[in-house]
Amino acid sequence: MTELKKSGEHALKAPVKHAKKAAKKHAKKAVKQATKHAAKRHAAKKTASLAEEREGLRTAFHHMQRASVVISLMEKGTGEDLRALLARGIALYKTAASGKGGLQTVLQAIGVLRAAEHLSLAGLYEARRRYRQKVEEPKPESLLEFLHEAHHRLEHVAAEERSKGEDLRPVTEELLLQAEEQEDPQLAFELAMAADALCFALENGL
Repeated sequence: MTELKKSGEHALKAPVKHAKKAAKKHAKKAVKQATKHAAKRHAAKKTASLAEEREGLRTAFHHMQRASVVISLMEKGTGEDLRALLARGIALYKTAASGKGGLQTVLQAIGVLRAAEHLSLAGLYEARRRYRQKVEEPKPESLLEFLHEAHHRLEHVAAEERSKGEDLRPVTEELLLQAEEQEDPQLAFELAMAADALCFALENGL
């Protein structure tokens, strides 16, 4: 009877032991697969981020070049604030291009350099009044809606604490006011786009 009991206990222990071993092996395999998938996802995310940074740098570069060319047409001793804004954008671009600051710095560079481009075009357009075409002006509704939205975005920015771009917020507010008061639709457009670009840079942590 004792022999039979021992034999029965052994018969029960064998499959339980085997099941525990199989479960342990399965758990190890699951952890290994999960780690492998997590690594793949991280690598894919990193690759996507780098691609986004490269594309952003390309965009910033073109804004920088266009702004530089237009500013070069301005008379010496004029547009000092604009030249300073361009220099600030170039510094951000160089930081981003060196691999520092990540995507956020790239986006800041895009905003500042795009603003410099639109402001330089506004200045050049204002200086070349005689070349303006006498054609029917577009309806202002869409621009007014754009300005209204930009004001709301700037209010959100104003509620955030920042150190680097605090001086650009009042500049952005002034540009929006000038765009609203501007009778020339093209000048209003360039000023509004410059304000939008600076707001974009501030929204991205400048």
